[in-house]
Amino acid sequence: MASLGFYLPTVMFISLIGGFLPLLRELSQRALALLLSFSAGVLLGAVFFHMLPEIGKVLVDDTGLPILAGFLLIFVMERFVFVHACEERECDIHQMGIPAFLGISLHSLLDGIALGAGLMLPQLGPVVLLPVLIHKMPDSISISSILLSAGWERRKVATLSLLFSLTTPVGALLAFLFLRELSENNIAVALGVSAGTFLAIATADILPQVHRIQERNPLTLLFLVLGLGVSWIGRALVH
Repeated sequence: MASLGFYLPTVMFISLIGGFLPLLRELSQRALALLLSFSAGVLLGAVFFHMLPEIGKVLVDDTGLPILAGFLLIFVMERFVFVHACEERECDIHQMGIPAFLGISLHSLLDGIALGAGLMLPQLGPVVLLPVLIHKMPDSISISSILLSAGWERRKVATLSLLFSLTTPVGALLAFLFLRELSENNIAVALGVSAGTFLAIATADILPQVHRIQERNPLTLLFLVLGLGVSWIGRALVH
């Protein structure tokens, strides 16, 4: 339990740094497009490099079902829940902020569960912590960048960044207390739903937004690949 007292504040601190970076100065449209491209790369990399291999080991032929469920969940939320507030204000900004926050927060919670499980064996603690830390910074930058692009006030973005920084520690504590009650299959299903939300957010929300902001900027592709690279490095470090 003593290791939790070091690991969890470290994760929260790294997450807060990433979340507040986009808030330190007003972002130009060009900078916003590059950050969003990087965010999309991180999300897609998390799906294809981290989540799918782990889900496939457990669910095998049923791997696609929870992923499809997560994808459709975001579609339903955006089309029939969150879109109404935008229509009432007659705005033309796609309301991707809340679905993105919920999807990435779910993944962060699952990161915490993995961290909590690793801390049950002291020798695994640093091994599990390193990829979690690598993910926290870009994930937090992604959250703030996406919320800012959706028109959220900076004060509200800062509040949600603070809440997001708590998700991994909460997941770790829950795992430490209750993991023995969760089956491997249930965890894989939850991870699959999270992967589906990532795919929907990256392909249907973030990348179209990038094209609207900077349609012909080749650097957006470079930053997309950079985000993919960060996710790939995180996976390589644990194998």
